[in-house]
Amino acid sequence: MGKNAESLPEPITALIVRTVRPDRLQDFEDWIGGMNKIAREFDGFLGVSIIRPVNTTHSEYVIIVRFDDYEHLRAFMTSTEREDYLQKSESMTVGELSVQEMSGLESFFTLPGTQKDSLAPQKYKMAILTILVLYPTLLGLSTFIAFIFHGFPRPLLILITLIVLVPIMTYFIMPWVTRLFRSWLYSGKSLK
Repeated sequence: MGKNAESLPEPITALIVRTVRPDRLQDFEDWIGGMNKIAREFDGFLGVSIIRPVNTTHSEYVIIVRFDDYEHLRAFMTSTEREDYLQKSESMTVGELSVQEMSGLESFFTLPGTQKDSLAPQKYKMAILTILVLYPTLLGLSTFIAFIFHGFPRPLLILITLIVLVPIMTYFIMPWVTRLFRSWLYSGKSLK
């Protein structure tokens, strides 16, 4: 069992942080669209999320790129297409490019460009937020699936619910909720 579990590919996330020159924000937005098109062409691409700056005084973008496994992410990150297009952003940005790769749900509770252990939110905050988000989502989804698949055995209903719930939580709900509650999750921690 251990050998099979280790060989299963695990989705991986790359968090890319760029500080953009205030007068080049629109150019950088256009650049992001072009990079997104390039990433979509690679095997295993799962999506891109963008955390945009709240104001122009600290114009830091966080780009979250997801692939189905490490090898597919590595193929994209080391590709000549990405490298060539990345050079086009140099005149729009200041400072160094920061890239951090993570797998699993830990990426939702770790700030990009920092040590995972030093800035991870307190475990009770992660637990509270996960329960508050998971409970209504699970309740609504399981009720809907039980209605649609009325008469199916309970273990099968649970499996169908999980198959739908996990990707929704992983790729849509948790990233959004983590951004929304970012100041509470990281209160008392230095974000620099």
